Amino acid sequence: MEDLVVEKTMSDNLVSIIIISYNGLYETTAPCLHSIFEQTEYTDFEVIVVDNNSTDGTQDYLKALAGREPRLKYILNTTNRGFAGGNNDGIKMANGRFLILLNSDTRVSKGWLERIVDVLASDPAIGLAGPVSNSTGNEQTVYIAATTPEEILDEGVLWARMSRGDIVPMERLCFFCVATRRDVVDKVGLLDENYGLGFYEDDDYCLRVKNAGFRLVCCEDVFVYHRGSASFGKAPCKTRELLKKNRSLLEKKFNIRYNPRHPRDRQLDLVVSYVQGLASSRDAEALRFKINNRLQVINEMMPRGFFKRWQFRRRLSSTLSALQNAL
Repeated sequence: MEDLVVEKTMSDNLVSIIIISYNGLYETTAPCLHSIFEQTEYTDFEVIVVDNNSTDGTQDYLKALAGREPRLKYILNTTNRGFAGGNNDGIKMANGRFLILLNSDTRVSKGWLERIVDVLASDPAIGLAGPVSNSTGNEQTVYIAATTPEEILDEGVLWARMSRGDIVPMERLCFFCVATRRDVVDKVGLLDENYGLGFYEDDDYCLRVKNAGFRLVCCEDVFVYHRGSASFGKAPCKTRELLKKNRSLLEKKFNIRYNPRHPRDRQLDLVVSYVQGLASSRDAEALRFKINNRLQVINEMMPRGFFKRWQFRRRLSSTLSALQNAL
């Protein structure tokens, strides 16, 4: 592992943004870094890119960019250390009180960093915080009609503006972008590298953080674009095999049958909470906007099986009736 020599100078306000890169330089890593340095208004941050032995010029690119951008540091691994291993390398190098694990296939929007840091700084009981996005595996997904990254970000910024200060509790967070504090990592430990190249290490960490007594939240006023499937989407057979293997590993480790609720059910939970807030809210327009948005996501997730679809539609109908009464 080759890395830059840096002096450890822990700061109360410093944020360490850790990114794993593995090929896809101009499709993912370069646009991600550009968005961070272009859009981030919070000034006290460093970026640590851990490259998992890319062969497409990423390492030369990082060396050149670090020469122009002093906030950028890098680690050049000689093997593919996977998601957990790469992030652990970055965490060990990080100087910040706040740590953000950010996928290379993301792009950030203005205000993202200060808002998510404010949430973590305001409540020591919060152990992990994540944003909303256009593509996740849970209820962090909001409906976006656009198709290009730039237009998706524009729609996402509108959502964030309609959700100013809104924080919702989470059962689990997707690690395309997740923020924590140094004290949480000190208590919970690093990511479990037994999951290899990836999958379920984020579920594992969420379980460990909750078991340590911390809460998980989604900051609905923070939007981060996520391309999704940048690496594993190219090898679906390998992906299915790894998912099965790592799910079994997680269940054995925690001695549980891991069966988190379906994202559509959690989406509907959020719609219910919005409806309940309509009567007391001073910004009913924003809540109606968010209700309609979540309902569009739900509509795209309807169960295929007859009985499950019937059950879910009953619950949905009850929620819509409550919405009509609230209006």
